[in-house]
Amino acid sequence: MIIRRKCVVCGKRMRITIGKKGGYDKGHYFGKMKVPVKGTGEWKKVGKTKMGRHAIDVVDWTGKEKKLEYWECNDCFDEAAHECWLEEKIEKRYGKRCKKYEMGCGCCEAWRVYDIIRQSRNDKT
Repeated sequence: MIIRRKCVVCGKRMRITIGKKGGYDKGHYFGKMKVPVKGTGEWKKVGKTKMGRHAIDVVDWTGKEKKLEYWECNDCFDEAAHECWLEEKIEKRYGKRCKKYEMGCGCCEAWRVYDIIRQSRNDKT
């Protein structure tokens, strides 16, 4: 059986072949996700949570939601895996990103190069 889906990340159309045992090719499926339907509700604050030293609002959508299948094309999936690998390597070698950028700091320069790579990737999509 053949199904057609769009990559959630880049929007590229995919033609996916599903085998008799449920296996598939040409993409990565992550399940279904709920997406708010515009104009049917609002985001309502229901509490707060802490992330480190920061307090973050917890919100719920009050309106209708639709379920979408989350698919990524092979290119986007591979690119994300490489990006994650690069983050891990920079953090292992130079440490976590400094709170404030300082010219000449090896850690800051490594993360600056990482940001340039990510930006060039985003400029292509």
